[in-house]
Amino acid sequence: MLGLKFWKVKGHSMAPLFPQNSAVLVCNWLNFLPIKEGHRVLIKHRRFGIVVKTVAVVDRNGFIWGKGENETSETIEELGPINKEQVIGRIIYVNKVAM
Repeated sequence: MLGLKFWKVKGHSMAPLFPQNSAVLVCNWLNFLPIKEGHRVLIKHRRFGIVVKTVAVVDRNGFIWGKGENETSETIEELGPINKEQVIGRIIYVNKVAM
């Protein structure tokens, strides 16, 4: 993926912020900038596949700890540390669908 790409949100882990079936516009060239707490990112997770998460913490070793916005989402601990190479891109726009 070069530049910008739309991805469809599946599941409810980011609802109500990103309802299921919403489209998110992801920018991969922003990966060159530091990833910070509060950023929304698309991640290629080893266990859960392609997921959208909010960055909860970037630890002192540079690992990213993500979280969902819904109480039914995986916990930060279940997701575990994510290295920057697993980040597909940063979400820059959301086209929400009605829930």
